Amino acid sequence: MPRFFAFLPAGAVALLALTGTADARPWAVDAKKSAITFSGQHVGKTFNGSFQTWQASIDFDPAKPEAAKVSVTINLASAQTGDAMYDKTLPSADWFDVAKARNATFTATRITKTGENSYVADGQLTIRGKSVPVKLPFTLAIAGNTATMDGKVTLTRTAWGIGSGSDAKGEWVSLQIPVQVKVVATAK
Repeated sequence: MPRFFAFLPAGAVALLALTGTADARPWAVDAKKSAITFSGQHVGKTFNGSFQTWQASIDFDPAKPEAAKVSVTINLASAQTGDAMYDKTLPSADWFDVAKARNATFTATRITKTGENSYVADGQLTIRGKSVPVKLPFTLAIAGNTATMDGKVTLTRTAWGIGSGSDAKGEWVSLQIPVQVKVVATAK
């Protein structure tokens, strides 16, 4: 990612969207079925990646979304794209700067129902020590003890200073980074 990547753990943001049953039990994330992924453009070529290590604490009742408590922690050093150059560049000081702040965090401050099985999670996404408000729209499907959340948000990487030293104008790497979050969880 030498002058190019800026995938934000916004995907992290989407995790927070998981919900539970009407009794607001906590949920346990199934890491094998869940993912935070990102994409973008580097000199006109699409790249895709994912965060391999993250965890979420989710307590949510779809009938009372305003009472939700959701937080997500993403290990930025776990970003993988399948391209050795990108994977070596992402942790560097100009991009994720994992030597100073290894983790990104998302803490939901409010979840609002917007339609049948659809919600928006408002929260603070902190990357590189900088917190920025983020809105994550998501859908939620609950079948028995299993909840599946799907969310997508597009983040402007420079809002967190990602790639600002080498590509602040987005000449090499797109400024807009779509992040998708899929969380599958079971009620505890």
